[in-house]
Amino acid sequence: MTATVIRLARFPVKSMLGEDLDEVEVEERGMVGDRLWAVTYPDGKLGSGKNSSRFRRTEGLLHYTARAGEGGTRPHVTVPGGEPLRDDAHLAELLGAPVKLSRESDVDHFDDGPISIATTASLHALGALLGDAEPVDVRRFRKNIVLDTAEPWIEEEWVGRVLAVGERLRLRVVMALPRCVMTTMAQGEDLPADNRVLKTVTRERDQCFGIVAEVVTPGAIRVGDDARVV
Repeated sequence: MTATVIRLARFPVKSMLGEDLDEVEVEERGMVGDRLWAVTYPDGKLGSGKNSSRFRRTEGLLHYTARAGEGGTRPHVTVPGGEPLRDDAHLAELLGAPVKLSRESDVDHFDDGPISIATTASLHALGALLGDAEPVDVRRFRKNIVLDTAEPWIEEEWVGRVLAVGERLRLRVVMALPRCVMTTMAQGEDLPADNRVLKTVTRERDQCFGIVAEVVTPGAIRVGDDARVV
């Protein structure tokens, strides 16, 4: 099986919108700069679209956009309306909570693994399950890599196997990715809320969409690279 990388996305601040890339280095931790920062509360919980022992639901984060800073420095954040985020006091004022941006330390910010992948065929198939003529907008799933494929759901057959991407990068697929309420939420100015997404994925696909991979061999990845199961 050979697929083609057609989209790369990085999310410098967990649970905020991110940036599309033409190429990026992937290190053992994952994409350089991906989810390296998070909105944090005094009790250590991370701002998210959901509540759990680790996360606190923080309304509105999916209307903020982050671009990575050089060398892992503080990211550049744009707040709703287009104004740059000034500092932590500004963030706390906007969110109405005693929060700040914190860089990852001993515990990583990923939910299930460092690299998430979707395929075009599965996005089309899920759109059909929703009764839509168009594929589901991949932004709902916040994937790092989108691969162009012909057969839907084929990526779930790759669990336990290695994907060779480009010249050097090797990724081991570890699991199908469970989805959460964030898939239903509005994002930015042009992606409305859609409660059908999670209901359909739960009913039709055991609540999973896409896959999670870990990094076996670091390397660069570019839009247009071939990806193949080895």
